[in-house]
Amino acid sequence: MRIDQLEVKNFKGFEHKIINFSPQFNVLSGDNGSGKTAILDALAVGMGSLLLGFGGLSARAIKENEVRMLYKTSSVRTHYRKHYPVEIHCLGTIADSKTISWKRTLNNEGGRTTRQNANDIAQYAEQLEKETRADQPVILPLLGYYSTARLWLQKKEKVGTVKPATITTGYVDCLEIASAGKVLMAWIKTLTIAEIQRKKHFDVLEGVKEAIKTSLKEEGCQSVYFDIESDELLVTLTQKQLPYHLLSDGQRTMLLMVADIAYRASELNSHLGKNARLETPGIVLIDEIDLHLHPNWQRRVVRNLRETFPKIQFIVTTHSPFIIQSINDGELIDLNESETTEYADQSIEDIAEYQMGVTIPQRSQRYIEMMAAAKAYYRVLEQAKATPSNEIEALKNRLDELSAPFSDNVAYHAFLEMQREAAGLGRKANETR
Repeated sequence: MRIDQLEVKNFKGFEHKIINFSPQFNVLSGDNGSGKTAILDALAVGMGSLLLGFGGLSARAIKENEVRMLYKTSSVRTHYRKHYPVEIHCLGTIADSKTISWKRTLNNEGGRTTRQNANDIAQYAEQLEKETRADQPVILPLLGYYSTARLWLQKKEKVGTVKPATITTGYVDCLEIASAGKVLMAWIKTLTIAEIQRKKHFDVLEGVKEAIKTSLKEEGCQSVYFDIESDELLVTLTQKQLPYHLLSDGQRTMLLMVADIAYRASELNSHLGKNARLETPGIVLIDEIDLHLHPNWQRRVVRNLRETFPKIQFIVTTHSPFIIQSINDGELIDLNESETTEYADQSIEDIAEYQMGVTIPQRSQRYIEMMAAAKAYYRVLEQAKATPSNEIEALKNRLDELSAPFSDNVAYHAFLEMQREAAGLGRKANETR
């Protein structure tokens, strides 16, 4: 299963928007407020429609706070008006390359998100569930949404165990990341205990461990296992063993996300054993994929995810030029709607300046401001040559304003003072600061 096209109407900040997606990796880029997270939320509603066809599961609905609103301020107060209907329309591909279309709609305030136009995707899910219950070797597609809260929702607490799984366990809370860490650790602990009791290895657990080691290979990850005595996951990085809670924010974020995807693939398709992560298709959304990652890791995270989950369609957001530099042609979706350009072989400076709008990215913002102030300073000095004496004091005050923000840079400030004195606008002794 994958989504090839998304069309939204009256959803959050979008009046109407159509976006096409590539089959494997998609990177949404744009200024803050351009709607990157809104697109992921719309996709969560769209792909979550699959859950309509599985018994006992709830699909993601359109929320009231996701309805597009227009504000109008009068002389008395501010008024707003919600715009309906809200529509999320998906065009996608399912098993055997079959193309299907489905739509979810919220027609009015207090209403419910419709499902009548999502029958095709729901019927597909019903068929999958029926075949699975008949022990047919069907492969269930994976769904996942990892928000920017994926690190802060983690906390160290006693790890429980999980009950035997049903065929839909891998879909539970798949679009709500809040409980992912707790359930995941309980699953790893349960299978670790079961391995000890039964004196055998479980391929699905090995598959999750391999996924973690693949995603952390540049960190020198050599082993991962749940230690029953300390009641915590232990990870060995370059000969140093650390408990999960002592890993860096970037390491913990990546480990949790990768392990959760692999765990869900194993639960949905346990008959694939340790190859579940390699053979399971589906869709995974990641908000700010570069979150807490060092630039060196940002350069390789896309490649690692492709390698770890080769059949998953990823749709992610980023503010990192390193992420944009690492993707293939046709995988960048620019919500700023600037001219389409490919950046796979471009420099970080070019990406930052021409795609992300950062002026002179090879220089710091402070350096740029210092040069702008120096140019303005020289213009004032030139202006002084033709300025009446009664206006010179105002020019001196302007020079003070221009140089004051950079008084901590002794060499820069001293140079400006020398130029000022040479122009005959030096301060008197009692004015020296």
